[in-house]
Amino acid sequence: MNNIVLSCRNLSKSYPQADAPALEIFNNVSFELGNSETISIVGSSGSGKTSLLQILAGLDTATSGRVIVCDEDISMMNQNELCKVRNQHLGFIYQFHHLLPEFTALENTLMPLIIAGKQANEDYQYAEYILGRLGLGQRLKHFPSQLSGGERQRVAIARAVVNKPQIVFADEPTGNLDNTTAHQVLDIFFELQQELKTSLIIVTHDSAIANKTQKIYQLKNGILNS
Repeated sequence: MNNIVLSCRNLSKSYPQADAPALEIFNNVSFELGNSETISIVGSSGSGKTSLLQILAGLDTATSGRVIVCDEDISMMNQNELCKVRNQHLGFIYQFHHLLPEFTALENTLMPLIIAGKQANEDYQYAEYILGRLGLGQRLKHFPSQLSGGERQRVAIARAVVNKPQIVFADEPTGNLDNTTAHQVLDIFFELQQELKTSLIIVTHDSAIANKTQKIYQLKNGILNS
């Protein structure tokens, strides 16, 4: 068994409702993610996939249960501690790229390192290398407005992995792209993931994307099944 980089135990999420029982999103979710392992979480719209991903990534809190990330129990952390874990160990890719329009592709990629106070020459060289691997070696100084949708999403991928995270969380990462571009971007990303040996949790409704991962979980009626 691979070394475990993430473990969630008996995770539940519900929201209180006025004059009604609490709205249960999911209940008693438990699973583990190994080093370099890739998993997908599939389910219909509104099934709670994104809520689960956000809790696993420390962006939201569970009603009950624990999340252990890189041997640290993030369920008990304050916001400053969570920010440190996210910056040091985690990468994030969203459906929308969220690039900063006033910064170039290279500067957007470097943003996690800039926030962490790391701007050494080797950091710039590594960011350039990652962008080159993603086919953007000639687009380093271009601004988001000068890039296509697929190129912007590749910059978002580069930003997610530039700090060499142990885990990348991806929430419908190609949802805003056409089908051909989406699969081109994902193919490049999975090549990069194998090269960097980072672990991956991807939320998707696309079975073709889910089938690229080593393990598939389905979230349905609040229950997570493999």
